[in-house]
Amino acid sequence: MAGFPMRRPRRKPSKPYPSYPLTAHNNGQWCKKIRGRIHFFGVWADPQAALDQYLSVAADLHAGRQPHAPTLSEEGLTVKEICNHYLTHQLRKVESHEIGARWLEDCRRVIEAFAKSVGVQRAVSDLRPDDFEKFRLRLVKAGLEAKKGLGVHALNRAITVIKGLFKYAFDTDLIAMPVKYGPSFGKPSAAVKRRARQAADLENGKRLFHPAEILSLLKIAEVPLRSMILLGINGGMGNTDCARLPLAALDWERGVIEFDRPKTGIERVVPLWPETVAALQSALATRPKAANEEAKKLLFLTASGLPWVRERLHQTGDDAMEKVVVVDDICREFTKLLASLGMRRKGLSFYALRHTFRTWADEVRDQHAIHRIMGHAIPGMSGIYVEKIELHRLRAVVDHVRRKLFGEPAPSSSEGPAAPPAT
Repeated sequence: MAGFPMRRPRRKPSKPYPSYPLTAHNNGQWCKKIRGRIHFFGVWADPQAALDQYLSVAADLHAGRQPHAPTLSEEGLTVKEICNHYLTHQLRKVESHEIGARWLEDCRRVIEAFAKSVGVQRAVSDLRPDDFEKFRLRLVKAGLEAKKGLGVHALNRAITVIKGLFKYAFDTDLIAMPVKYGPSFGKPSAAVKRRARQAADLENGKRLFHPAEILSLLKIAEVPLRSMILLGINGGMGNTDCARLPLAALDWERGVIEFDRPKTGIERVVPLWPETVAALQSALATRPKAANEEAKKLLFLTASGLPWVRERLHQTGDDAMEKVVVVDDICREFTKLLASLGMRRKGLSFYALRHTFRTWADEVRDQHAIHRIMGHAIPGMSGIYVEKIELHRLRAVVDHVRRKLFGEPAPSSSEGPAAPPAT
């Protein structure tokens, strides 16, 4: 959408004249540091308006008082302007690794759809509850970019993004008052989510593999995809978990993976089956040369020496919004594997291995151990007080899942150390 860029500012403008009291900030606004705090007053394109806003509150700010007027006036502030501010804020969080690039792309798509729905140049002060109600109906009926209904979870995510946008605008004084969404701009209820899940299960089947299906996949999968499949069912590891698995996380002597889950940063400990250890050793022995310093830390690399799941920011032109391009080679290769066995169906993906692990592991009834293996936060007060879960409890969980898959107990070698790979 031309005129609604979400990109890094290419060059900060110079001051209109030497005595101009404000400085251009990277976020596209004029600013001034007063009493140790940076204050923002207006966009680069209108330095006079920014100066007027500064002068209206300068005396209070320099005296350390709370200004009687907000730093930025809500009057005339457009939807485009607050969207750009928020997307720039989210971009900075990606750069500092606080959020993932995929979430930024989700935000961009939702915000673009919202801006088109209510009007890019619409004044924020003019927005009313019926604007939000119409946007929600648009999401339900047409989706964001496809001519089909939006799933309840995607709808829930879209509403979260829009409410986050206006909360940010209020918290940063871009707007003086919280936005009123009205009663119709709510997230789907738990009952609606359950009904949607049941309907999807009836239409496509549950997101679970049968043991025979996994064994068929393992039989024909090549290195290193075979070891990733084993990690998926051995410890509930997903696409990004495998792609970002560092070499340092493998304890070959104990046969254990220990590293914080990339998505949540929560501690994770995965005892490995003998089959998984052997497959990982084969993957390491045939590992391609890393394409860069960051890739050198990872266990799994593509033939080009890159991570199997990659995200990058892409801008198509000066007036085009910056987009996140996601390359998921694990998904691509696994989907081809499913198709070759006639197993491909909606909802059955590499991530379904994680669903399968969780479903089978639940039969052990050791929820804290399962949470630690999967990288989930232990809920409630237990998450505060449980400092350590013994390895034998974690092994009991993964050994039960192994029996479900192979129909036999784990060999005694799984109890002791695994042989480290040859270097």
